Parts: sequence; structure tokens; C-alpha cells
Amino acid sequence: MRKKANTIANSPSTSSSGRGKTKAQRVFLDLRSRILAGQFPPETRLTLRPLAKEYGTGINAVSDAVKALAAEGLVELEGQAGARVIPRDLERIRGEYILRMVIECETARRCAELADETQMCILENMAAKVDRLFEEGHQLSECRNADIQFHLTIATFSGVPVLRDALAPLLDRLVALDQTEKRTLEIPGQKHQEVYEGLKTRDPAIASDVMQKHLQHSMNLSLALLF
Repeated sequence: MRKKANTIANSPSTSSSGRGKTKAQRVFLDLRSRILAGQFPPETRLTLRPLAKEYGTGINAVSDAVKALAAEGLVELEGQAGARVIPRDLERIRGEYILRMVIECETARRCAELADETQMCILENMAAKVDRLFEEGHQLSECRNADIQFHLTIATFSGVPVLRDALAPLLDRLVALDQTEKRTLEIPGQKHQEVYEGLKTRDPAIASDVMQKHLQHSMNLSLALLF
């Protein structure tokens, strides 16, 4: 199921223009946007046949789309008939963002002190790639993956493996919520280049402060879109 869902989400044809998308991709993106916008409240049942009729497509396309939603943690599959929208716990998500902020401010502090010039060059290139993907406003899964890798690489260069290990599962959950199609197109995120510039100062306090502002911005946008 994960492999199939990733095929939908990762396809280069999932551009914001809508051109070249498969039926399953179009249904997936539209349902995802509607769920994150609150149009389908928690516990809402998404039944395959009515959805297929609504979207004017076959059961298989809708089934693939719903499986992709399940892979992102937005719905829970219920047999062959469809799925149920998973309730979101606002306090839990906010708490996970705060935990992420604590970890990443520390990784930024240490990275600013310890990373060598080669590592700084790697981070500069990664930051530029993430910002470019956001500006292009499509290939949502590639945006998420690049964002996650940038933050995990900072943690790696901090020299404390346990911090990276603690951060990875938080990023998997929170970055997916952070990057809806609506956000990518209409609400640009905090520039990752700014995070790199903070690290480049080699001042741990500045690096930590820039990272905190970056993540606070991300948290505020995510919670506003989700709730």
C-alpha cells in the first residue's frame, strides 16, 4: 500500500497546473486539500462508490487515491468500501512542533560550531533546492522530501546522532501536514536560505534564533491551514 501511495504522490505529473495528472492523482490532491481545509470533518466516511460518481471516475482510481491518503495519515482504511477521516489532536500536533523546535534549535547551535566548509556547502545547495521547489509550486512529495533531508542533514552535522534519530519521526509526521497544495501555491514558507545564512555565521545563538523563527512560522501556517 505504501508503495502504491508513493507512486501517486511522487509522480512528476502532480503539478499545480493539473496537466498530465492521472485520475487517481487528481482525486488524491483534491480530497487531500478538502480534508486539510476541514471540508471533511473527523470521522467522516469516504465511501468509494459515491466518490467515484462525484469525480466521474472509476472505483480503482478512487481506491488508489484513498490509499495514498491513508499513507499520509489522513484517513484510516475500512475494508474495501472506503475510509474514515482521522481526527486531529490540535494539542498533540502543537506539542510535536514544540518538541521539534527544541531539538532543531540545538542541532542548529551545534552545526554552526562544528560543520566544516564542505558540509556548509552541502547545506547551502540543499537550502537552495528546497526554496526552488517551493517557488515552482509543484511536485509536492519532492518538496517534502527535500525539506526533510535538509533538516536531517543539519542534525547529522550537529554531531549528535540521537538528536537526528529523535527528529526523523517528527519530520515525517509534521512536514506532510505543512505542505498542502494550497500552502505551496499561496502561502510561501520561511526561506530555507535564511536558515543556512544563520548557520553560516558560526554563531550558535544566531543559528538557534533563526531556526526557531523558521519553525515558528511553519507551525503557525500549518495550524492555521489545518484548524
